[in-house]
Amino acid sequence: MTQHFCRKPVAWILCAALGFTTMTTAHAFADDDARRAILDLRETVRQIQAAQMQLMTEINALKERNRQLTGRVEELTNSMSVEKRSTRELFSSLDERVGAFEPQVVVIHGETHQVDPREKKAYEDASSLLQDGRFKEALTSFRSFVKDWPQSPYRPDALYWLGSSAFAAEQYKTAISTQNQLLREYPKSVLAPDAMLLVASSQAASGSVNAAKATLRKVIKQYPKTSSAETAQKRLDEIQRASAKKSK
Repeated sequence: MTQHFCRKPVAWILCAALGFTTMTTAHAFADDDARRAILDLRETVRQIQAAQMQLMTEINALKERNRQLTGRVEELTNSMSVEKRSTRELFSSLDERVGAFEPQVVVIHGETHQVDPREKKAYEDASSLLQDGRFKEALTSFRSFVKDWPQSPYRPDALYWLGSSAFAAEQYKTAISTQNQLLREYPKSVLAPDAMLLVASSQAASGSVNAAKATLRKVIKQYPKTSSAETAQKRLDEIQRASAKKSK
């Protein structure tokens, strides 16, 4: 009886031990699967993170490349702009240089003429000196012009203003000689009546009153019913009145 009693606890213990071992083994298998799953998940996450890092690296590289290309495009654009500007400036400068030698069309006393740009500038420079009241400098400039441009359509005017500059500078002989030259070379010039009036004024200023009277009468005779004839008559009357006062 005693043996039968003892045999039952042993069986129970063995059964319990067997059951615990089975449960422990099952749990061990479950833990291994969980660990493998976690490891697999971690590896997947690591791979995703690595892929993301690689993608970011490639994106940054593309951004840098795009920045470099943008900078290069800007450089090329600026370079083309500079080249276009330089080309425009080159052609503009070339046009100016070519234009400096091309004949220019001018109208002198209602007539159209072609003149050399340098010729035009020389005449205008001399005229500016006269307008500024720099009579001696104007005299020199007009004299040079008459010498340098003997065939110029400005020549009659240059001779007239040469005489006017000489008169203003009180060089009366020069004034008379230049106006007589104008009358000889261009007797039909529209400036002829004014040239004769300037001769008369120079003669009177230098003391040749009788010569001045004769010149004024010539103007009245050659250019009747003109403003020049009226001016000549007024001056002639003034000279005669002045002479009458002196005689008294």
